Amino acid sequence: MGRSIASANIPDPSQPVSAQAQKIFADYHCETSEVDELEHSLSNFISPQTLIPATRAGPFHGIFQFHGTQELGIFDVRFGQKLSIVLPPQEVDERLNNIAFVMAHSGSAQLVYGRETFAITGAHGIFFSSGPKRALEFSEDCDARALVVDRKRLTEYCAKLLGRDLDERLDLEIGFPLDTGIGPGWLRTMQYIEAELSNPDSLVRHIPAIRQQLEHLVFTSLLFGHRHNYSEALLQPQSAVAPFYVKRAEAYMEAHFFEPLSLADISAHAGVSARSLQAGFQNYRNMTPMAFLRSIRLQKARLSLAAADPTASTVTEIALACGFSHMGEFSVAYRRAFNETPRETLLRRA
Repeated sequence: MGRSIASANIPDPSQPVSAQAQKIFADYHCETSEVDELEHSLSNFISPQTLIPATRAGPFHGIFQFHGTQELGIFDVRFGQKLSIVLPPQEVDERLNNIAFVMAHSGSAQLVYGRETFAITGAHGIFFSSGPKRALEFSEDCDARALVVDRKRLTEYCAKLLGRDLDERLDLEIGFPLDTGIGPGWLRTMQYIEAELSNPDSLVRHIPAIRQQLEHLVFTSLLFGHRHNYSEALLQPQSAVAPFYVKRAEAYMEAHFFEPLSLADISAHAGVSARSLQAGFQNYRNMTPMAFLRSIRLQKARLSLAAADPTASTVTEIALACGFSHMGEFSVAYRRAFNETPRETLLRRA
């Protein structure tokens, strides 16, 4: 079989964002009889991966078709023979990382994640993102569809719904039944997304406000329809506007996070008793004042570590400057919040 590849409007990561503004959408089609060719396309366009056919003797007919942007895209892929895709370990970085939903139109596949296996069929999909080594195993007749969304934007949307920053990384449950509960509705949403992203005349492709509405539809469906570590918090009744003393305490902590603040200091500035301040934060922020302060300090530390020169700054110096006095507790809290060590953030710039 010969090879044919057609593509249009593919964002070039080597060009500045301003140069890509007029070609934000990508429509990409690859059809090939060469395993290496399809592997190259998937690795460059989606994420690094290795394709391993069950046999090199049989015919290979790979098809990969993508529509959308780097922040919200949908693609179909099939191989025409039994095949595995190995995804190497990847650093968990919310700034670069996408979350993928995968299902099968026909045939079947499975995700092998550590010692666990998750089915991929027309009745059962999966969510996954970067992390340890993973493998996807496809049947000969599998025709798979995947939706990719930007983790950072999904996280920001979740925080907006909660009215606060997230304490730890947003993690969706891997398995997603498609024949019960919200599953059928999610499939209809997938069909709508594909129709809009693949239609050259769709308003989604030409009007940013409508594109944002589509993105928010996807985010809302995921956050309220699928289990994750913030599901219970999102489903709790949202309180009315926080009282003045909670906002005053928040502003004070934002301005003085680097100082050795105590609960007594914060409540005195807010003009209420420590007990009232504790109750106010629990009722309106679902956390204690000191947990809120720790969250601010962690965010400030992350920004400082990411911007610092690793040859001129140390983790300890930055942690102390952000109000942390116990390095062990800082490292544990930082890793829990961002899924990486402070040193890994500091060295990324190098």
